[in-house]
Amino acid sequence: MKINNLIMGITCVMAFTALTSCSDVPTYPEADRINSGVISATINGETITLEPVNATLGADFMRGFDASACNDTAYKGTYCTASGASKDLFDILADYGYNWVRLRVWNDPANGNIPTGGSPAGASDKATVVNQAKRAKSAGLKVLLDFHYSDYWADPAKQAIPKAWLTDGDVTDADTVAGKISEYTKEVLQALNDANAAPDMIQIGNEINSGILRHKSLSSSEVGTDATVTGTGANLIKYLESGIAAAKEVCPNAKIMLHLANGGADLNKLLSSFTSLKYDVIGLSWYSEWANHKSIGELKSRIAEYKEKYGKEVVVVETNAHYNKNSDDSTIAQQTANLKMDGKIYPGILTDSKGNIVYSVQNQANIIRAVVEVTGAAEGSGVFLWGGEYTGAWNSVFDSTGKPLASIIALTIKGK
Repeated sequence: MKINNLIMGITCVMAFTALTSCSDVPTYPEADRINSGVISATINGETITLEPVNATLGADFMRGFDASACNDTAYKGTYCTASGASKDLFDILADYGYNWVRLRVWNDPANGNIPTGGSPAGASDKATVVNQAKRAKSAGLKVLLDFHYSDYWADPAKQAIPKAWLTDGDVTDADTVAGKISEYTKEVLQALNDANAAPDMIQIGNEINSGILRHKSLSSSEVGTDATVTGTGANLIKYLESGIAAAKEVCPNAKIMLHLANGGADLNKLLSSFTSLKYDVIGLSWYSEWANHKSIGELKSRIAEYKEKYGKEVVVVETNAHYNKNSDDSTIAQQTANLKMDGKIYPGILTDSKGNIVYSVQNQANIIRAVVEVTGAAEGSGVFLWGGEYTGAWNSVFDSTGKPLASIIALTIKGK
């Protein structure tokens, strides 16, 4: 493994050593205590160290965490402090200096329009999201609400109309779909308002590169479409307008985000079609293992370009990195390629003797730090981790017992 200069010449280190007794209160890296020096954390005997980023990060820089799955059956109630004491995930995140959470909402994930042979992907219905938002607000966190407008994962490959909308029998034209979007958006947001948990930002659609509400089924063999209602082109703009107007009516002070995948790619054709829409933030997904997400250098360039060209804030609203190996390591070459800038591996990221990135908690933190650095340097407004709540998963910042990994501190990094 190559040795970089990440831990050399350290003159200022803040150490947060996890205590071992469940009754002990661990010391957390509170954001206002982290200065421009190096930060370090030791949890479960594993120490990571991070240098400050070479960028200016303002006090309002979004240090976000998508906590959507924390109420799913597999994870519910399993989160705890580094010393093993049970604690709400949202309080843990606040303790570690996060200031935003992202919460998805699906229409009916338990009984909805899901792939043939598939199973519900998780909770994330209206009642669950209201509960989560209340807890997040109680912990002092701001909330980004992510409308998928689907019963299941919505992304460029699948954007399924909710089953209940189809069952009504009146989804026959684009105007009807737009009306459904408006009605549903207001219903969810009013429930949050009534619970004193209104979101601070609202995302209209999830990874909408290919449109929204395009598919009538999610069969494994066929994805059905209908030209009269499919959410692309003019209908896409109609649907987005409907969602934005509904969101602004119920939550007039919330910012509006439009979210695209392939963060380092050229998305100008799609973004230029949004110029008539009244939104505030461009959200980007960027993962190093996907070729179409492009390199971290291209991500930096795109953030700066979109901010200047469209006059919007730009946020990397989904990113993360492996800390352990999957059974299939076929993506490691792509990850290595995407983590290069100007032909060289991004500074601070560890590689092996063959020049490939390595999987470790330290390197997970190094990669997250790199995304924060390029975002800040390009004057982006923030970074959100995705998948961090899936305990023990490849991209989690919690182990299989629900204890945080030391990499959880990566988003508390400060600028120089």
